[in-house]
Amino acid sequence: MLSFGLFMASLDNTILNVALPTLARELGASTDELQWTVDAYQVTYAGLLLVAGALVDRWGKSRTFLVGTACFGGFSLMAGLVNTTGLLIAARALMGIGAALLAPSTLALVSTQFTERKERTVAFALWSGANGAGGAAGPLLSGILLEHFRWGAIFLINVPVAIGIVVVGLFVLPHSRPKPIPGGVDAPGAILSTLALALVCWAIISAPGLGISSPLILASAAAGVVLMAVFIRWEARVTNPILRLSLFRIRRFSVAVAVSGLVTAGGAGALFVLTQYLQFSLAFTPLETGVRVLPIAAAMLIGAVAAPRLIHTLQLKRTVVVGLTVVTIGFGWMATMTTESTFANLLPGALLFGLGAGVLVPAATQAVMDALPPDAMGAGSATNTAHMQVGSALGVAVIGSIMSARYRGVLTSSEIWEQLGTWQETALQSVAGATRAAGQLSADLAVRLEELAQLGFISGMRLSLAASATAVLIALIAVAVLYPRDRLL
Repeated sequence: MLSFGLFMASLDNTILNVALPTLARELGASTDELQWTVDAYQVTYAGLLLVAGALVDRWGKSRTFLVGTACFGGFSLMAGLVNTTGLLIAARALMGIGAALLAPSTLALVSTQFTERKERTVAFALWSGANGAGGAAGPLLSGILLEHFRWGAIFLINVPVAIGIVVVGLFVLPHSRPKPIPGGVDAPGAILSTLALALVCWAIISAPGLGISSPLILASAAAGVVLMAVFIRWEARVTNPILRLSLFRIRRFSVAVAVSGLVTAGGAGALFVLTQYLQFSLAFTPLETGVRVLPIAAAMLIGAVAAPRLIHTLQLKRTVVVGLTVVTIGFGWMATMTTESTFANLLPGALLFGLGAGVLVPAATQAVMDALPPDAMGAGSATNTAHMQVGSALGVAVIGSIMSARYRGVLTSSEIWEQLGTWQETALQSVAGATRAAGQLSADLAVRLEELAQLGFISGMRLSLAASATAVLIALIAVAVLYPRDRLL
C-alpha cells in the first residue's frame, strides 16, 4: 500500500510529460507554460516536504500519509476537470501539497517497520523501485489514456486509487498517538522556502523570453536567493525548524542527498525534453511515445532489483559511483542526436540512464537513512525527498530554458525571421506554435519554418542533454574525490 501511494505521487512527476504536446495544441500553451504545468507540482511538493517531515515525526506517520493521499486525490479531480492552462497550473500546485504529505510518510514507515539490515536493504530497494517505476511508467500510462480520452484523464485516474488507499489504510496501517508539537509547525520556514524556489524557477523559466538581463528576471532571481538565505538563517534560530541544518554535518547524509538531487534534476529535465522530441521530431503519437519510454522503466526496475546485491558486493560508495557513471554515459549518448537520428539511435542512451538511475537511487536512499539518528527519520527522509523534488523542479526549469533559449536563438537568427511578420511570437512559443504559424504562411515559407523549428528544437535538445550529463558528472567526481575507498557512502 505504501508503494502504491509513492508510485502514485511519483507517477505525477512524469505523467504530464507525454501530454505536453497535446496541451500545446489544444490549450495553446507556450513552452514557459508547459514548464510551469510540470514545475507547479514540483515547487509546492518540494517546498512543503519539510513541513510534512515535521508532521511525520510529531503528528504521526500513518495519519500524515492518509491525509496526504486524500488531499492528492481531491486535487487530482480538480486537475482533471479544468479547461485552461492557468487553472491546470493551480491544480497541479495544490496536488503537490498532497504529495508532500504522503511521500516522506512512506519512507518513514518503511524505515521503522524494517529494522534488520538485510530486510532494510530489500525494503529500500522496493521503495526506490516504486518511486522510479512510477516516474518511468507515467509516460506509458499517459499515452494509453490520451489515446482514448481527453487529457484530463491522466489526473482523474488518481482519484479511485487514492480512495482505495485511504479506505484500506485506515484498517491496516499502524496508528500511534499523536505527539505534541511544542511551538507549533514552522510555517514561516515553509513559506520562505516555497517562495524562494518559486521565484528562482520563474526567473529561469522566463529568462529565454524576457532576456537574461531583464530587470524583472534579475529582480526575481535576486529575491529568490535572498529569501533562501533568510530561510537558512531562520532555520538556524527557530526552535522547531522544518530543516534540521545539523543533519548536513553528517557527511554521508549531505553528499547522498546532493547526489540524489543532481541526478533527479538531470533525469527530470531530460524527460521533459525527450517526450517532446519523440512527438515533435519523430512524429510518434502519445501512445507510441509512452511505449517507447517503457524500456526506461524496465531498465530502472532491473537496476533497482540488482542494487541490493551490488551494495552487498561493492558497498555503497562503489555502487553509487557505478550508477553515476552509467547515467553520465547515457546522457552523453542521447546528447549526440541529430535531425537524422531515429529512436533506435536514442534507445541505448535511454536504457543506460534507466539502468544507472535504478542502481543509484536505492544506494543513495539507504545511505541517507542509515546516516540518520532514530529521532530524525521523518525529518531526514523529508529532507532527502525535498532535495530530489527541488532538483526535479530546477532540472525542468534549467534544462527546459536551455532548450527554449537555443530554439528561440535559431529562429530569430534565421534569414526568414523577418518574413514571419505577426506570426513571430507564435512560432517562438514551441514547435507546436511554429506548426500553427506555418499553417498561415505561404507553402514555401511554411516548409522552411517547420524545418527551422525542427533544427532549433534538436539543437536545444542536444545542449540541454549535455547539461544533464555535466550535472551528473559533477556528482560522480564529488563522490569519487570526497570519500576514501575504505569507507561507506
